[in-house]
Amino acid sequence: MYLRFELEGDLHRTLEFIPLAVRRKLDLAGLKLSLKAWTAMTRAERLAVCHLPVDGAGDLEVYREALAGFAERAGHPAGPLEGGPLDASAWSGARIPENVAARAPNLSAAQWSALPEDARYVLFRLAEPRRGPEKLDAALRELRLAQPPP
Repeated sequence: MYLRFELEGDLHRTLEFIPLAVRRKLDLAGLKLSLKAWTAMTRAERLAVCHLPVDGAGDLEVYREALAGFAERAGHPAGPLEGGPLDASAWSGARIPENVAARAPNLSAAQWSALPEDARYVLFRLAEPRRGPEKLDAALRELRLAQPPP
């Protein structure tokens, strides 16, 4: 099972776009996958990419190999992520990243550290300055970390 946010709508049923959970896995694996490559893959391949683990010993190598094979078969090879794989310490439970603290000032360190790693990643990504506040606010509400709007 992988983390599914309601804010992504019926995406998890259709898999027409790349879910946030897959984006985390791609970042950790250091791979870039185009939407064209994603949609060219079979539904079974997209489901496998969603469900394959990346958190245990050796998982990332298996993930990279499987994804590369699926993308190659689909005619759109996965490329390397500019700058290489992201380090999960950027969204670790040790401290709230600056971009998240700035956009979610009511989030406490205890709340942050209690979140699962994949939920912290989503908040980390949705708090990027280039993104509007709507999805971050929706994720905070979904994780019960913010009060719903009046």
